[in-house]
Amino acid sequence: MHRFVRVKKWSHILEWVTSVSLIAIPIVTAISLFAGPITPAALDIRLEHLTVSPAATSLQLYTALGLLLIPMIISLFTLNAMRNLFRSYRKGDVLTENCAVLIQRIGQGFLALSLAPFFLQPVLSVLLSMANPAGERLLSVNIDNEMIFFAVAGGLIVVIGWAMREASDLEDENRAFI
Repeated sequence: MHRFVRVKKWSHILEWVTSVSLIAIPIVTAISLFAGPITPAALDIRLEHLTVSPAATSLQLYTALGLLLIPMIISLFTLNAMRNLFRSYRKGDVLTENCAVLIQRIGQGFLALSLAPFFLQPVLSVLLSMANPAGERLLSVNIDNEMIFFAVAGGLIVVIGWAMREASDLEDENRAFI
C-alpha cells in the first residue's frame, strides 16, 4: 500500500508538470518565432545543423518553420498522453485498458520523435538550399545516438503497453471470476 501512495503522490506532481509544459511549450515557441524577423541569416543562426541559403525565399523560410513545428506537435501529443496517464494513476486506476492505451501512445510518441528528424532533415536541407546555384544545393541525412535511443525507448514503451493490456485483461477475468 505504501508504494501505491508514492505512485499517487508522484503522479499528482508529474500531472501538474506535464500540464504546465503543455501550456508553456506553445507559448515559448510562439514568442521565439515572433521575437525577431524571419530572415535567412536569422534562421541560419537558429538552425545550427542546417545551412540556410542567403537567397532563400519567404515561402521557403516559413515552410521550413512549419516543418520544424512537427516535433513540437509530437511532443505535445506525447505530453498529453503522459498527463492523462498520470491523472489515471493519481485517481487509482493502474491496471486498466485506458492506461495500457496511454502507455502505447506515449511509446508511439517517442517512436515518432525518433523518426521525425530522419525525415525532416533531408526535406529541410533541400528546401533551405534550393535557392543556391546548381551544385551548391544540399541533401543532408543524419542518424545519431539520440534518434536510436528514442526509437528503442519508444519500442520498449509500446511493448510495455501491450503487456499492460494483457495484465488488464487478466485482472478483468479475475474480477469476473470472483
